[in-house]
Amino acid sequence: MTPSLNWFRRPTFSLRRKLIILLSAITCLILLGQTTFWLSSEVTDLDQRIASHGTILAQGIANSCAALLDGTEPRRFDSLLERVGRTVDLVELTVTDRYGTVLAQRRPGIAQGTPQPRFDVFGVPRANPGIFGLFGKKILYTVSAPVVRGTAVVGFVGMRFRSSEIADKSTRLISVALGMALFWLLVGAALGTVYVRRITKPLAVLTEAAQAVTAGRLADVVIPEPTTDDEVGVLEASFAHLVKALRAEREENAQLMESQRQLNAKLRQRVDEVTADLRETATYLQAVIRAMEEGVITCDQHGEIVEANLGAVRHLTGFTKPVPGLRLDALVPDGGALLSTVEDVLRSGKGRAIELVRPCPEGVGIDHHPIDTSVLAGKRTLFFRAYPLQGANKQPIGAVLMVTDETHTRLTEIRLRRHDRLISLGTIAAGLAHELGNYMHAIHGFASLLLRDTQGDDPRRSDLVAIRDENQRAIALLERFLQFARPGHMRFGPESLEGLVGEAVSMCAFRLRTDEIQLDLDMVQVPTQVRCDGRLLVQVFINLILNAADAMHGRPKREMHIQGRLADDGRVALRFADTGTGIAPEHLERIFDPFFTTKMATGNGLGLSIAHKIVEVHAGSLTVESVPGSGTTFVIELPVDGPKEEAA
Repeated sequence: MTPSLNWFRRPTFSLRRKLIILLSAITCLILLGQTTFWLSSEVTDLDQRIASHGTILAQGIANSCAALLDGTEPRRFDSLLERVGRTVDLVELTVTDRYGTVLAQRRPGIAQGTPQPRFDVFGVPRANPGIFGLFGKKILYTVSAPVVRGTAVVGFVGMRFRSSEIADKSTRLISVALGMALFWLLVGAALGTVYVRRITKPLAVLTEAAQAVTAGRLADVVIPEPTTDDEVGVLEASFAHLVKALRAEREENAQLMESQRQLNAKLRQRVDEVTADLRETATYLQAVIRAMEEGVITCDQHGEIVEANLGAVRHLTGFTKPVPGLRLDALVPDGGALLSTVEDVLRSGKGRAIELVRPCPEGVGIDHHPIDTSVLAGKRTLFFRAYPLQGANKQPIGAVLMVTDETHTRLTEIRLRRHDRLISLGTIAAGLAHELGNYMHAIHGFASLLLRDTQGDDPRRSDLVAIRDENQRAIALLERFLQFARPGHMRFGPESLEGLVGEAVSMCAFRLRTDEIQLDLDMVQVPTQVRCDGRLLVQVFINLILNAADAMHGRPKREMHIQGRLADDGRVALRFADTGTGIAPEHLERIFDPFFTTKMATGNGLGLSIAHKIVEVHAGSLTVESVPGSGTTFVIELPVDGPKEEAA
């Protein structure tokens, strides 16, 4: 509550008191004026009577002095002066002749005969002391009278005396006046109080009502009916009308407030429902975005990342982790093209796609298989699709990017193409085996019959031997085709990988010794038994060892490491690493293709294709890592329990 309202509610001096004081003051002023006028009249009349009595006394003294003026006795006036001094409160009495010569003089308190200055009796008038000068002191009167002898003035009598009669009477008059004034003041106060109360009582009621209205307690306001037709009655009627209007307005406001409250409650409920729906939708969308395999990245107009889901983190494994505040060009090496694409999307308002092939130093792919990327020379293929994000005013506020790691897609495409070629080659091989098999075996049979019927010194014998041997080689090549197209009956059983690798090494021992290749064999951690076809796996191991020997031929450092490890997923991994010349990046994609070889003089391009086929039949994988000039590593991964469905 403001200070002015506090003052209004707690007045320091009420209107009733003010009016009573005002009426009392007016009454006092009227009584004071009347008393002053009456007292002044009484005092003036008394003063005139005292002055007249003094003049009469002076005339009597003058008459008594008429016979004494001609005498020569110095003390002839003493008895007269003595009687006059006992009669009045004499201040001074002087008797002079007609020429103003002082013949006798008396001043109380001064010895007779003391020289006195000449006193001009008739030249000093009496000063009026005023009404307030009469209280508590005597009044000085000056009178004179001529000394007449016959008709002639022979001298003068001058007298000054004091009188306390006026002061005494004034005191009595004032006491009477004060008593009367007090009586009439009490009467006037009583009458004024009644009259003022009659005026201020309605005003007090209005004041209390105004305070109640100000405090907001309209229900407690009680306005009586107007009792008079004067201004107070009009004020009461106006105030009553105002209170009724305020009550009606308050009721209307209360109804409006109740309606507003109900409306606010409905709006709040609706807002809560919409908010809950939006929160549920946002949670659902966030859950969907988090669960998406595809990476989702949002950025602002400046290319700074706002949010990224787990899919984006997975797809960008090995590169910079997408975190809020990071610029898009810092995600991958030479990322300026990505940032330029987003800027173009923001300018045009249309979606754009970009494919980036970038080296991954760690060689880690989306599934954390470091060997997969080696087929593509340690490079990762990332595919970005950018779309504009618009605000409510259709203005661009950023962009959303969909990112996927297409490296494994490229690898799958390579494997599919290779598989298609292998299927085609298998079909061709099956057809050749069917058509040429009979011819080759017929030639072999006839050549054998001819050799049996030909003597050793027959000059044709060498030609028949050449026909038989070359035909035998052709049959062996045909069998390799048949083995590639249809490996034949697979005999799966428990085998020792350490023993199979040892058998392959022993079969290649002569070649390893001849080329002075140092072999490091570590098969301690491999399981003792693995379900597989040992005959076919030995062929794979021999192929890998001989290829490594060919790659290290003539190299200053010739070392080969064969290492076996049991992986966490229950698969066994065999690594065949050499220090040979390595494989060029452009050849890595095709080394498992049939008839692709870099050994133009001695190779036929079927060894790695057949090895890859055999490992696939065992539900395993054969991958390669190679650094030109440093060597090559082949990795074979096989399930310990063999394939779920054994091929016939």
